[in-house]
Amino acid sequence: MIAVDTDVLVIARVFTDDLRHAATADFLARHAKQGYGVPIFSLLELCGVMATARQTRAAIQLFEEYLLSPTVEILYPPVMLESETTFWANQNAELMKRIKRGMRLGDAAILWTVESTACEMLITWNVKHYRPKTSVIVQTPAEWLKHNA
Repeated sequence: MIAVDTDVLVIARVFTDDLRHAATADFLARHAKQGYGVPIFSLLELCGVMATARQTRAAIQLFEEYLLSPTVEILYPPVMLESETTFWANQNAELMKRIKRGMRLGDAAILWTVESTACEMLITWNVKHYRPKTSVIVQTPAEWLKHNA
């Protein structure tokens, strides 16, 4: 499965005048039928960006749209529910594994989700945040389009 990072979603939905919008929209349109995955943290970040742009109602609608989409799979990292202590210990350990690779919390949470859900590729405009910190293939939408024309 291909996972899509926050910045791709933000350019597609919020910053439509961005120079990268055309490639972003083309990539997403090509995956509309076969689908793609969105880490829950990316979806929540997208909603946060929309809310700070005074689009809170649209953010809530968009969240529901993604949850109900037949072509978008919301990706969740594994959760251990034995106890509150186990849950937090596991989450913190997984995030710290990635933070030790030189990542910020948001990117670490997204990469944890991508790596633990067996995604073979992450599509992002922020490739430097992930390369070479993972064995998952990391490409921009433009790179993906170039290799899959």
